[in-house]
This record gives sequence, C-alpha cells and structure tokens, in this order.
Amino acid sequence: MLECSDVSCIRGDRLLFENLSFVAKGGSITLVVGNNGSGKTTLLRTIVGLIPAASGSVRLDGEDITISSKCILQITYVGHKSACTGNMTVQEILEFWAQCRGTGELIDAAACFFGLYPILDVRFKNLSSGWQKRVALSRLLVSNTRVWVVDEPFSNLDPDAVALVQNLILTRAERGGIVILADHKKNDLFTDAQIVQIPPQTAANAVHE
Repeated sequence: MLECSDVSCIRGDRLLFENLSFVAKGGSITLVVGNNGSGKTTLLRTIVGLIPAASGSVRLDGEDITISSKCILQITYVGHKSACTGNMTVQEILEFWAQCRGTGELIDAAACFFGLYPILDVRFKNLSSGWQKRVALSRLLVSNTRVWVVDEPFSNLDPDAVALVQNLILTRAERGGIVILADHKKNDLFTDAQIVQIPPQTAANAVHE
C-alpha cells in the first residue's frame, strides 16, 4: 500500500497544492488529474522520491520513501520526458535498465510486447515520438517492480499502442500491482480508477515569506 499523507508541494514561490492525501492499494489504479501546471508531475516526482515534499509524507508499506532504499527499488517511474540518452540504441537502453535491476531475462519479453525488434539497433534520437514513447514505457516491463508511476502514459501513441498500454496497465493491477498515472483529465479507459484531483492554481497560492 502506498500512502500520501497531507502532502504539500511548492515550485518556486508558488504553492502548487497542499494537504493532499490518498491511499493506493495493491491491485488498484490511481489517476491524478489536473490542469497544465497544476502540479501533477511534481506530485509524481515526489511520490518516487526525486524531489522532497514541502510537508507531509509518502510511505510504501509503512516506510517513508525518502529514507528507505528498499521502497525505491520497488518503484518504476516513467516521466513525460523519456529520460533516454539520444545516442544510445534501443538495445543499449533496454540492457542498461536491465542491468540496473538485474532483470536481463526480461529484455526479450519487453521488446516483444512493445514491438521493438525492428528498431533495436536504431539510436533513440532517430526514432519518431511514438516509438520513443514505446521505448520509454518498455522500462515498466524490464524493471518489473510492484509500483508503476507513469506521467501521461498515452501521449504520442497511436490507437493500437494506446490499447496495448491500457491492457498492460490493467493486467498489472489485476496481478496486485500499484499503478499511479497522471493526465490532464479523467480517462475513460480506466473506469474503476481512483481519481485524485489537483485543484487549479489561483493567485492565493503564492507563497509569502
């Protein structure tokens, strides 16, 4: 179980949101929704321990993710930016992720699922945005962690790829995984998802010293 308790986040001199709480249980999908700039990405990056919360806590199975390396190893984060090195080939990227997790045996499965075999020798920077997104999402399968946190999972994907990723996410939840997604609006693809709404920013959100 992943718990966000009274989490507040600040960017620059602006309070994005405050006292945000929710619980994501095993076997569930949580969809974080909000306008552009509302703090969706900031919340996801806080959940995975990349940036600190201004206040509040994020815990996985009762342990604070900011001090437990065991928690971080159970989470895979795919941001809206690919985090892939442009000069690396797709094969090299998959091998790098697998080396980090000790999951080399999963490379072929990930390449097969996302249809990456024809582009394994292509440098990432030379791929279309749709193929780059497929490569980025393949990290979920290569890493094989219990918690998936994905920012805008369907951006730049064609309808066939959207259906593929939808099935992947639903299957992970059905098998007991915790899936947390962010998007601009509620997604009809996940009708049973828990919705976490980030309220719009207002002038009152400015932080004063």
